[in-house]
Amino acid sequence: MADDTTDKTATAALQYGSGMSEAKKEKGASVRVFIYIAGSHLLLGFLALLFYLGSHAGK
Repeated sequence: MADDTTDKTATAALQYGSGMSEAKKEKGASVRVFIYIAGSHLLLGFLALLFYLGSHAGK
């Protein structure tokens, strides 16, 4: 019984993404990289703004 479940899981893992062409996989990876880069720049820009505002705060 356990072997049957393992075989189904292994088959499902092998079939994941197998219907996608290489071009679609590359496009998906490119989109993720763009989102990660844009998100990190937004986060770093926000932190820079906080440091700027903190250094110019009237004590």
